[in-house]
Amino acid sequence: MRMRVLPVGFESLGVRSMCTFIQTADIGILIDAGVALAPRFGKPPHPREYEARVLCRSRIRECALKADVIIVSHYHNDHHTPNYTETVWLGSSQEEAEAIYRGKTVIVKDARNSINFSQRRRGWMFQRFIERIGSKLQVGDGAKFEFGATKLKLSKPVPHGEEESGLGWVIMTSIESGDEKFVHACDGQGAMSTQTAKMLLREKPDLLVLGGPPLYLAGTKVKEISIQEGMRNACQLAEKIPLIIFEHHALRSENWRDAIKPAVDAAASSNHKLITAAEYLGSSPNPLEPFRLRLYEEDPPSADFLKWWALPQNKRRQTPPPI
Repeated sequence: MRMRVLPVGFESLGVRSMCTFIQTADIGILIDAGVALAPRFGKPPHPREYEARVLCRSRIRECALKADVIIVSHYHNDHHTPNYTETVWLGSSQEEAEAIYRGKTVIVKDARNSINFSQRRRGWMFQRFIERIGSKLQVGDGAKFEFGATKLKLSKPVPHGEEESGLGWVIMTSIESGDEKFVHACDGQGAMSTQTAKMLLREKPDLLVLGGPPLYLAGTKVKEISIQEGMRNACQLAEKIPLIIFEHHALRSENWRDAIKPAVDAAASSNHKLITAAEYLGSSPNPLEPFRLRLYEEDPPSADFLKWWALPQNKRRQTPPPI
């Protein structure tokens, strides 16, 4: 594509994120400038996961320098960078947030409407921060913008996964430049919502970044039938859209490659491609979180790392891990 699309942080790059940078002839756009690690298997993230997070944070800062517009699809912490210090899961700080968002037009999910309680609070805090540092704040839900010949469209709120999900709603991004169209569909999870899938089909993108269903939660926090619906819709999208980067929740399962094979095959049947962000960049996928127990066995953390993890929680949150 003449429109440059650069995956910045994704599960196949070792972190929880869907951060993506888009450069057109008119403008640079950074979507979901956040990254996180998470508890799994009763173990803290392995030092390699922290190393991946450091690299991702560096790439986010680099791309933020080139961006004119930054979009926040919703207020989960792997999709934006909050302005407080948290070293265990996010690697965030006031300085980090200011380096990303200062001087930008920041287009955000509405923090008042179509939002659950936890994200309403985060959204309110984040928007006050954006106003305080003097950046331009725009509510994105259903909005359209033009920057030269580049058309930017934000969807109305769609479910974070299942319909009526307690996880809230997100906004999707469509960028059109010349005869090319890119769509970023975070956290629709496949899409589990058939209405979300129909919206994506109507957009007819050349390239779609799509978060897959949370395979690792099937039958526990997410109904198995919802996971199956997400995969069915992903297969339908793969048959219609030339190139899909299929990522995020789907790669948090150890058997992710086998699980997404129906969608890969559906794409191939139409001479299309469904790949990971790492493969789009020309490298091998390297999801780390689902293999955390194996990492601990094959490469045990140092004594200094274990000593850091044993710190009281409040102190640990303020102290970077020794990696």
